[in-house]
Amino acid sequence: MKKGILISHLALGFLMLLSAHAMAQGGRIQIGKTKVIPGISLQEVYDDNIYLVNDNEESDWITHVMPALGGTYSFEERGSLSLGYAGDLAYYSDNDKNDWQTHKGMFNLDYEAPGGLILGISNTYTDAEDPYGSPSQYKLGVPKTERWNNDGKGKIGYNFGNRLKALAYYNYYKQDYDLAADYTQDYDDNEFGLGFQIRMLPKTWGFIRYHYGERDYFTNKPADNVTEATDSDFDWSRVNVGLTWDTGAKLSGEVNFGYQWKDYDNISDPGRNRYEDKDTWIAGTAVNYTATATTTLSLSIARALRESGSNTNEFFEDTGFGLSLKQILFTKFTLDLSGTYSKNDYNLPVAKKKEHDNYLASLGLDYRIQDWLSAGVSYKYMEKESNYPQDEFTDNQFMISLRGVY
Repeated sequence: MKKGILISHLALGFLMLLSAHAMAQGGRIQIGKTKVIPGISLQEVYDDNIYLVNDNEESDWITHVMPALGGTYSFEERGSLSLGYAGDLAYYSDNDKNDWQTHKGMFNLDYEAPGGLILGISNTYTDAEDPYGSPSQYKLGVPKTERWNNDGKGKIGYNFGNRLKALAYYNYYKQDYDLAADYTQDYDDNEFGLGFQIRMLPKTWGFIRYHYGERDYFTNKPADNVTEATDSDFDWSRVNVGLTWDTGAKLSGEVNFGYQWKDYDNISDPGRNRYEDKDTWIAGTAVNYTATATTTLSLSIARALRESGSNTNEFFEDTGFGLSLKQILFTKFTLDLSGTYSKNDYNLPVAKKKEHDNYLASLGLDYRIQDWLSAGVSYKYMEKESNYPQDEFTDNQFMISLRGVY
């Protein structure tokens, strides 16, 4: 079952929502330069299509219990060290066999020494059985899909007079499914890079980065003819350019566009279908604009090549964009409005290549009861259109929530 990647990413974003609010609103427990930020969120969801299918739709009420705990140590103007945990425990009213849990552990170090040394390390470990799928859209909509992944990023560099920065990067990602039947999704990525940033305006930097990476599908299955000589291992090179901003600027995030060259290690897949090397443009832009103290606008543009699995030469181009508005009303109310669109262009089937158009819209209103306590209501609509009708679906979700962050 394959759905839109931006849809799955938004669903995963709900897991991180409490953690983000905690860092922004919490911090009442403070010892010197250390803050400890506990929180919990309760959410009741009515979902009219829990499996994201085009027929035999099943609806249910789902209760989410989302605990979180964060801690941060400040290096004052030099950066910070933070640790965090976020959990999502989902309980279905009628389909209780679908109950699932997902847990995330997070670490982040961001430091810049007075002499110019730059150091950054971040790592997120996720133990999941939720129905939000993977970057390849594998089993999106299927609960109890047990898996884990580890996403690590590192950088080291030097700041030359606050005008030029030179940086070296290392990124590592690993994904491992528990069931042997899901072996086609088990892989790890290693990526190395170099980059330069130059100050263009008082709070604006321009950058150029080059990365080289390799993917290794580490679980083979000779019985299915999936071996090191037939699996879809590949390497890539990419060049990215764009803009980024210092903390405190009205703009935050990155404008990031680039070009990628992707080359497979093997000639053909287990079915003797030839692998197709692919060169294309890519993007990873996510920008927030703080128009006023009460208004924030956000823009995202994403494009990537997604591999379907180790046993096939199928891939798809995933292109999408999104807009959102966060508006504070009458001091205690916050309105959130967002919409995203993504298109998935597959290289297969050859005679009639698969195409998916994914739409998502959401509307939410939060009320701050106390500085540490808020309640909210929201609605989310998802739709997939496809030239293969069996892949189409619509989904409506209505949510009420209560969140406390201290």
